[in-house]
Amino acid sequence: MSRRRRFKVDSLSGAQAEARIELPETERRHAGVLRLQPGDEVELFDGERVWRARMGADARTAVLTGAETRRTGDRPRIVLAAAWPKGKRAATLVEKCVELGADEIVPLRCARSVVLKAAAGAGMDRLRRIADEAAKQSGRATVAVIGDERTPSQLLERLPAGAAAALLDPRAEGPLVEFLQDSRRATAWCFLVGPEGGFTPDEIEAARRLGAIAVRLGPHVLRVETAALAACAVAAAVCGAERDVSG
Repeated sequence: MSRRRRFKVDSLSGAQAEARIELPETERRHAGVLRLQPGDEVELFDGERVWRARMGADARTAVLTGAETRRTGDRPRIVLAAAWPKGKRAATLVEKCVELGADEIVPLRCARSVVLKAAAGAGMDRLRRIADEAAKQSGRATVAVIGDERTPSQLLERLPAGAAAALLDPRAEGPLVEFLQDSRRATAWCFLVGPEGGFTPDEIEAARRLGAIAVRLGPHVLRVETAALAACAVAAAVCGAERDVSG
């Protein structure tokens, strides 16, 4: 059986069965490219809720048919904070980490960062669109947030109560999977991924004072986007059936 096509809409708050929901312009164009016909089954989601629906007669709307579902799971929220890679590698990081369950992605400004300022304006808007598309493709009920650029200390100082932070360092003794298993009751997991030159000793010490635990993914030095993907993949494996999916 083929999967229902998914479309992101502004809000489904208070919606009821048989309600007619207007599709945003970008999603109408997408439906046109897919050549969907009136009555074709689809899914609508707004970042919190998912409804089954059928395409309306004018291809501009969809009619809600099934009960609302929410599948946020019982897992910690995943905050990925990474030194921003160059060019297309940033898009790869956003797309794949969202597919793997990242709830928030924060550009990190580190002492050894090559990209000293993350993409802004139109560039950041493009990354947000990539995050939306990744959520649609992977069947997630929620949409990841692309946060503002911060230093590691700024990030850790603003984490919510109950969050557990892991600083990825190939020289660390404890593995990431052990950290995740020990912090399953955390409200959030925050992964800090440094630049390819690594975090400086001062950054590591400051992060430690703010509660972060240094962990390793393995013995090798990884590119930023590779380490970010690996961390999210390990978290997804530890969460198992608790991942955020709809259907």
